[in-house]
Amino acid sequence: MSLLRKDRWQNIEHLDLLEGGKNYFSTLEDSLSKAQKSIYLETYIFSADEQAKRIADLLTAAALKGLDVRVVIDWLGSSPFAFAQQFLEAGVQLTYYNPAWFGRFGFSRTHRKLVVIDEFESFVGGINVCADNQTADGKSLSGLRWDLSLRATGIVVEKVHATFLRQWQRMQPNALHPRNILKRILDQELPWSTSHFLGIRHDQKASLAFIARDNLHHRRDIERAYLKAIGQSREEIWLATPYFMPGRRFRKALIRAAERGVVVNLLLGRDEFRVLNWSVPSLYGQFLAANITIYEYPLGLLHAKAMVVDGRWATLGSSNCDHLSFLLNHEANLVIRNHPIVKEIRSKIADQALEKGIKVDSDLYSKRPLVAKVFNWVSYGFVRLLLVFLSVGTRDRAVPNLGD
Repeated sequence: MSLLRKDRWQNIEHLDLLEGGKNYFSTLEDSLSKAQKSIYLETYIFSADEQAKRIADLLTAAALKGLDVRVVIDWLGSSPFAFAQQFLEAGVQLTYYNPAWFGRFGFSRTHRKLVVIDEFESFVGGINVCADNQTADGKSLSGLRWDLSLRATGIVVEKVHATFLRQWQRMQPNALHPRNILKRILDQELPWSTSHFLGIRHDQKASLAFIARDNLHHRRDIERAYLKAIGQSREEIWLATPYFMPGRRFRKALIRAAERGVVVNLLLGRDEFRVLNWSVPSLYGQFLAANITIYEYPLGLLHAKAMVVDGRWATLGSSNCDHLSFLLNHEANLVIRNHPIVKEIRSKIADQALEKGIKVDSDLYSKRPLVAKVFNWVSYGFVRLLLVFLSVGTRDRAVPNLGD
């Protein structure tokens, strides 16, 4: 069985919640400066601002000291990359994921935000390598980007490390080997055997799991974790996501939870992509009818992707609740059960919703003009069709066995 599936739940050695770029980058920079052996980093956006330069300089310094420094960046998210020549001269190993609008993996992007240092500590979350007061292309935001990440040590780091190496191997010339398709499906990767690992455990044991999705063997892992926890919820759900375009199963799961008495709260992003402002409200009616509370985040930029269930289960990482994340992009999340940090994540989401969010009023929503209703519906249909088009033919090829 694959390392990514065997003994999926791990004991928690040490776990820190990092809120916002200020806390995240100060912690990351300290860890990078103390690295002794290796640094592996995978991210969607590696921008050219001052914050990104500090990270690039630390990676460069580590490589010059002889450390094994490898960086995977997404071609669409980070190209043109400002530090390519600097990395080349210092010996930082750099590779691009899927270098084209439609490369050999279709439109698929790596949307993961992973760092592994010395195979001892890992960072997993939603924070790209960019300043939290600027867009990826250097424009000022109206406020700070609100995001979350987790720093973990312990056995779970092995999972993050293996995931990075698999991605790295996938990008190397001549790394693809068709003979591994059948071998990996039959001997290592049994996607139908893992859904029971993902849900809530109603005892007191604290545990941590790492879930990474790709388009070959782990296509539904993250979505299954969400659905399992929602289905087992008894009291309360807090969900924060900047992009909210889930499929029918996900929407029904939330509505059914609300119908059996679970208090469901959604904190949704706005104003990054105008087309989502137009299309997402078409979903509100069914949720409001089920007494699901919706908050829109109008200040700065909501970028955190997290869900907390019953104060005892949480997931946090790079995955949005939409078709791009659940069915197309490479994503990575941590899932935590029965640990105090679960309630900390819950408090962070609730505080943002109650202090900065705008609650969607059911009466005002139902009374919006007919033109607005039609426009929302048409926009939603357009976005769904676009997502279907982008995901056609996206299926990764097998990679060689990395000894997991």
